Amino acid sequence: MPIANYWAMEVHWRNPGELTDSVREAAEDRITRLADGHSDLIDVWVDIEAAGGHHRKGPRQVTIRCQARRAELVAHGVASDPEPALHDALEVFSREVHRLRDKRQTRR
Repeated sequence: MPIANYWAMEVHWRNPGELTDSVREAAEDRITRLADGHSDLIDVWVDIEAAGGHHRKGPRQVTIRCQARRAELVAHGVASDPEPALHDALEVFSREVHRLRDKRQTRR
């Protein structure tokens, strides 16, 4: 019996300290569901930082970067707290993944 190729996308976090474990797990589940059945998403990086740069207080910006086959997807979310910023970034990321796949299907 042949051995199937196993492919696994990885989710990497930078500065997730303000998020609870359950919020992080839910976000990873959502990203993983986007990858299920597809091999186009390679690695995903989720960065959480102050929107203005290095300040500890103020709005938070979440940036999701994804290395995909022949493309790089970038999604941003900004809010006063990291959880809603993450939610906004996940919404944008989901739309970008679907847009990328739709574009590839129309080319075929």
